[in-house]
Formats: sequence, C-alpha cells, structure tokens
Amino acid sequence: MLKITVSRLKSVGLIGGMVLLVGCQANLAPKPTGLDNSQFMSLWETYSTCRSASDLHQASSGMQRLSEAAALTANGEGQNGFILPLPSQLERLVSSPPNRLAVDVQAMTAACSLHTGKLALHDGSVGLARDAFASVLTLGEGVSPYYIHQAKRFLTELEQGVAVSANIR
Repeated sequence: MLKITVSRLKSVGLIGGMVLLVGCQANLAPKPTGLDNSQFMSLWETYSTCRSASDLHQASSGMQRLSEAAALTANGEGQNGFILPLPSQLERLVSSPPNRLAVDVQAMTAACSLHTGKLALHDGSVGLARDAFASVLTLGEGVSPYYIHQAKRFLTELEQGVAVSANIR
C-alpha cells in the first residue's frame, strides 16, 4: 500500500510540474514597444531627405520633424523599451529598461539643421538661417561638440556679415 501512495505522489508531482510549465509559457505575447522599426525608418528617411535636399522648404520641414522627434527622445517619451513577458506576480517587481537606439536622433537633427541653415543662407533667408543654426544650440547637453561649434561659427559669421552689410548702407 505504501508503494501505491509514493507512485501516485510522483504522478501528481509530475502532472503538477507540467501544468506549471505550460501555464508559465502560455502568456508569451510580446507587449508593443514605443519605437518600432517603421517609426525609425521614417525618421531615417526624413534625415536622408533633409541632408540631400537642395530645396529649402523640403529641408526645413525635415528639420522640424527631426526636432520634434529629438525632443520626444530627450524627454524619454515614446520609449517604453522591450518588455519581457513575465507572470503577473513578478511583473510588478521588474522595471522597464530604457529604449536604446542605434542612432543619435539629436545628431541627425543637428546635421539637418546645419544643412537647412546653409540652404537658407544661399537662398537669402537670413532669419531662417539664424533660427536653424540657433536650434542646434537648444538641442541639449547630448549634442556633439562638433555640431555646437559649427552652429556657433555660422551664427558668428552671420552676425558679422549682417553688421558689415549694415555698415555699407
């Protein structure tokens, strides 16, 4: 009689273990992430179009869109990151990791803004050029010093050019 009880206990334990494993694996539907591939590719397309644009309006609209994306990225909005599917009992104990991008959206924005500023200067739109160069300086601390230096240089040259043209008149 003791052998039957041990045998039944092993069977119940085996069945219980299988139910536990199947139950843990049943809820594997991934949760949506904040920045999917199509959004990234759209930003990359905007950046590529801006950098190769010879039309001021096209470059300016790309600069605006990238500026909005850079602001969202800097504020942490739209970045839910990958969420590991866990049982609800453990889910509350785990924080979501930050989303990691393979590119720097602020650098893309700065490069596009510098290009737009140069196009605006070539087109004679001094105010738009000044705004484009100044926008690089407002992107935040994470911007490469290269872009900051370029924007300051163009703004200085722009101020000197405006002062020289004002003195000639």
